[in-house]
Amino acid sequence: MDAQERRARVGIVGSGFRARTVLRVLQALPGRFEVAGVATRNAGDRAALAARGLPAAGLPGLPAATYASVAGLVDGGRPDLVVLTLPAGAAQPVVRELAAASVPVLTETPAAGTVAELAALQRLVDDGACVHVAEQYHLEPLVGAQLAVAASGLLGTVTDAHVAVAHDYHGLSVLRRALGVTFEDAEITARRDVRTVLPSPSRSGDPEDLAPVETVHATAWLDWGDRLGTYEFDDVQYRSWVRSPALLVRGVRGELRGEVVRHVGADGQPLRSTLERVAAGGAGSHEGMFLRGYTLDGQWLYRNAFRPARLPDDELSIARIVADMADHVLHGAPPPYSVAEAAQDQYLQLEVRRAAASGERVRTSPQPWAHGRTCAGAR
Repeated sequence: MDAQERRARVGIVGSGFRARTVLRVLQALPGRFEVAGVATRNAGDRAALAARGLPAAGLPGLPAATYASVAGLVDGGRPDLVVLTLPAGAAQPVVRELAAASVPVLTETPAAGTVAELAALQRLVDDGACVHVAEQYHLEPLVGAQLAVAASGLLGTVTDAHVAVAHDYHGLSVLRRALGVTFEDAEITARRDVRTVLPSPSRSGDPEDLAPVETVHATAWLDWGDRLGTYEFDDVQYRSWVRSPALLVRGVRGELRGEVVRHVGADGQPLRSTLERVAAGGAGSHEGMFLRGYTLDGQWLYRNAFRPARLPDDELSIARIVADMADHVLHGAPPPYSVAEAAQDQYLQLEVRRAAASGERVRTSPQPWAHGRTCAGAR
């Protein structure tokens, strides 16, 4: 196996739901990744992981293991990069510890909790730390295909987008990309309303009963002058049977609404196209259960690079962000998702909440990360 084919050694810090999901994704792709180890201060979780067994690292003398400290993981596991799955506040000192050890970090969202912490994280990157953020919703197969349509020019100049696919900074990340917005300032109005709705399944299964529950429905309007974005999300929307994700993008020459694209052809006649999901494992298929990708009029907009691994769409997006980080670190590929972008997502969601709480229009202002550095790539 030459250097370009070497599997990335990935360490994980944390042992909660997110850490276990990342571990499951890494184990599903043994040709791409090696698990360098898991660091967690929770002794019970370390024992459970050890009992279940981590995959062998594949290098002599370097078995995957659990560690009680980040230093133990760095010294014992020798990771190429570390996926940090801690909450924003707890993550900051660990990011600094890993940066001091010259270990690249892919940290959980949000990148930090406050504007001051976001600015401090960007200063760390400016000083040479390799830190990126595990923002993956724009990499989900359908969303990725939809964003590809928005960026393709098929719709003409994009002027409006309505995004109801994920909460807070995740949804705002998708909204920015749908509109082609980076760090421009916006005027924001927002509201948060308490409503009742049927409960959604939890991570552990179906709801025990169908008595309506209270939920918060958030709506925000972000006006960038020549582009208008609407963000919408319901607290119980993930996994809901009665609240569905939605993405609408409008341009001068066309519109994408969900999986339907309406536009005008070169001959001046109206066209209607549909995003087609191409998957194996249906009736009569003996290929296995996996996604191939999405097409529009026979052209691939999203191709699953991890087939035939049996991963759901959200885990495919996790695989993509970790793989992009690994390629960036090992081979100098483009960076996956910068601290600056993630900081802008979090800043916008803080301003959306401020607008909703005050009932007033809020205008964003330029932030220090807008002209910040990103890490240089290959080590």
